[in-house]
Amino acid sequence: MINDLLAECMLAFNIWDINSAKAIIDAAAAKKRNVILQTSAGVYNQMDAEEVRAFIKSYADKKSINVWLHLDHCKDMKILEDAIVKKWDSVMIDASDSDIEENIKKTNIVIEKAHREGILVEAEVGQIKGTEDDLTVDEYHVTDRDEIKKFLRETKVDMFAAAFGTVHGMYKGKPDLDYSLIDYVANISDVPFVVHGSSGLEDKEVRKLTKKENVKKINISTEVKLAYRKGILESIEGGLLEENGFQAIYVEKKIYEAIYYMAYNKFSIIG
Repeated sequence: MINDLLAECMLAFNIWDINSAKAIIDAAAAKKRNVILQTSAGVYNQMDAEEVRAFIKSYADKKSINVWLHLDHCKDMKILEDAIVKKWDSVMIDASDSDIEENIKKTNIVIEKAHREGILVEAEVGQIKGTEDDLTVDEYHVTDRDEIKKFLRETKVDMFAAAFGTVHGMYKGKPDLDYSLIDYVANISDVPFVVHGSSGLEDKEVRKLTKKENVKKINISTEVKLAYRKGILESIEGGLLEENGFQAIYVEKKIYEAIYYMAYNKFSIIG
């Protein structure tokens, strides 16, 4: 099943609990699509990883789709090692704030540990601007092509991310995406390319990315959180948070529906 993870272009949604995971799995099943669920390092530290892993495996089997678990943007070796032990399907070592030599060194350490357990590794060269959970990057850097070549030559990374114009968080204005960088990676390597910062991209941009043969993973985080917020606001507007007669399950249903329809629409975009 691990090999199937990179066989097609996959949407990867950030989750933080069973309800958010269930909503996205249900949307994926409705569209007959496989999906990646990912957690930030901060969320991973606060959840019962083994219980979440068990639920997602059981629920995916029930829905007859493949669902993979990914640890996103992690700099902490202890958390990475824990996710490897607990059989997350893939992990991302984010040493993009280090110089290229140190990035390669740290990535190779994680690759050695993860590959021993049959777990895939994602890494990044060139920091992607914006805020993603507990990660904030203020300055934008387009990834240097020579550094990309060096990194891919000196590591055996399974998935690769680079800064090409996307940002973490929602966009203020239209982003200037450098598609030639994705093509460059495809020309020098067969390592799948990961798109970070796709929340808020126009539908046509997302579709264009999916048509790149080496783009195999497209991350969506901020829009999941905004869907959660939408569910809460709709609950307030509908009087569901009034003290008299309050039922938490009705609020959870609103949140579930908001996340479900957001994910369903994303699957519709990629066809």
